[in-house]
Amino acid sequence: MLWHKAWLETRWRFIIALLILTVMAASNVFDYLATQRLLPLVDTTVVPPAAEATGLGGMIRDAIEIQKDFRGFIWYQAFRQNLTQMGVFFAILLGCGGLLHESSKGSVLFTLSLPVTRRQLLGVRTGAGLTQLFAISMVPPLAISSLAPSIGQHFTMVDALAHGICIFFVAAVFFSLASFLSTLFADIWRPLLIAIGIACAVALASVAVPQLAIFSVMNGESYFKTGSLPWAGFLTSAVIATALLYGAAETLERRDF
Repeated sequence: MLWHKAWLETRWRFIIALLILTVMAASNVFDYLATQRLLPLVDTTVVPPAAEATGLGGMIRDAIEIQKDFRGFIWYQAFRQNLTQMGVFFAILLGCGGLLHESSKGSVLFTLSLPVTRRQLLGVRTGAGLTQLFAISMVPPLAISSLAPSIGQHFTMVDALAHGICIFFVAAVFFSLASFLSTLFADIWRPLLIAIGIACAVALASVAVPQLAIFSVMNGESYFKTGSLPWAGFLTSAVIATALLYGAAETLERRDF
C-alpha cells in the first residue's frame, strides 16, 4: 500500500522526466549528423582578441576538438550538458513533496493513522524515488547506445552504464536535498526553488574551486578522459545523500502535525 501510494504521488513526474530525458538523448544522437557537416566549416583560428584574452578562445577550440568524433560529441552535448542539467532538475522534482506536503492537502491525518512509523513512510517514499531516479539515469544513456548504430556510430553498453551510474550518484544528492527541504516546508515550490538555487550556486562555485566540481562527477568527465570511474566522487555523494536523508528523518520525527 505504501509503495503504491508513493508511486501515485510521483508517477507523472517520473514518466515526464523519463520521456523528456530519453528524447533529449536520442536527439543528441541524430544531431551528430548535422555537426559532422558543420564542424569542417568552422575556422578555429579566427577567434576575437577579447575571447583569447579571457581564455574563452582556448575553451572554444577544445570544445570543437572534443566533438569531432561521436564519443566526444555525445559526452559534451548529452552528458556534460543536457542530461546533467535536466537530470538535476528532475531529481529535485522527484524529491519534493511527501508527508509534510500532505498537511496542506488535508490528507496527512489519514496517513499518520496508518500502522507505520514516520521513518517507514519516509523510507518507502525515498526508496520509490531513488528507484525512479535510477531509471531516469540509466535509460537515456542506454537509448544512446541503442540508437548509435542507426547513424553508423558505436556507443558501448559499458559506456552507457558507466555514465548512467555517474548521473545517478550525484542526482541522488539533489534528490535527498529536496527530500530534506520538504520536511521543512509544506509546499512544493520552496524546496524546489531553494534546491535549484543551491545547485546553481554549487555550479558557479566549482568554477573558482575545482574541488567542488560535483558536476564533473555527474557528467563522467574522468571516465570519458581516462576510462576510470570517479569512485571518490561516488563515496562523497553517497555520504552527503545519506546525511541529508538522515536529517530529513530526524526532522520529520520531531514535526508536530
